[in-house]
Amino acid sequence: MQKFIGYFIMLLYFFEFVTPSVFAAKKFSPKKTAVRYTSSAGIPAIVHYQPNHLGINLSFSNFNGLESVSYSFTYNTNGITQGVGGTVTANNNPTDTRELLFGTCSRGACRYHYNLSNARLVLTAKYTNGRTSNKSYRIKTYQ
Repeated sequence: MQKFIGYFIMLLYFFEFVTPSVFAAKKFSPKKTAVRYTSSAGIPAIVHYQPNHLGINLSFSNFNGLESVSYSFTYNTNGITQGVGGTVTANNNPTDTRELLFGTCSRGACRYHYNLSNARLVLTAKYTNGRTSNKSYRIKTYQ
């Protein structure tokens, strides 16, 4: 009988102190954001390499419904981040081609960078209805 009481006490001890407590999961509530995004297909950008692969050309096929598009072109050269950024609006000829070079130009002389890596072009469009959209391009480097 004492053995039975001993086993019973051990069993109570096991269930009281060894078993973990069970907690209910919190109710899921989605985060609310102030900015709404549209699909990236809404940015009518045309991006292609220059024939010599020393840069890319950026232009837009139409600008209907867009207030502005900001662009950021970055890349690494020999461990240093380089790049250029800007904004295109309906007032500054959005269908004109912008040359984004892997290098710098001054007074008509261009100096190109080599050992390139991690090139990226990010477009952020602001629509006339207040929405924004992002589109990102990974750019393959040939140098």
